[in-house]
Amino acid sequence: MSAGLGLRYAFLGSLEVMHLNAEGMQSYMERYTQSIEHVLGNFGPTPTFTGSGLEQIIKEMDAKIPLDKLEERRQWRDTRLAALAKLKRDLEREGK
Repeated sequence: MSAGLGLRYAFLGSLEVMHLNAEGMQSYMERYTQSIEHVLGNFGPTPTFTGSGLEQIIKEMDAKIPLDKLEERRQWRDTRLAALAKLKRDLEREGK
């Protein structure tokens, strides 16, 4: 986690990470709902990703970052991830 998605969570919430990792939340859910539900099924009652709850999440993410602004926001994210990776490397060198 500290070398993967965890770095993104330093700047973004989980829903924004999902929104940016596909062509919006709708696309993400179409791609990954089945896999997510499979994993969640191992933990007890499984929530479903359908209906008005999902529609509200998609609506809010599209309002926060419109689909035509995804690439711009991805660049914003990637710039910060690169700076964070550099900081981690620098701190590791200092700690040796």
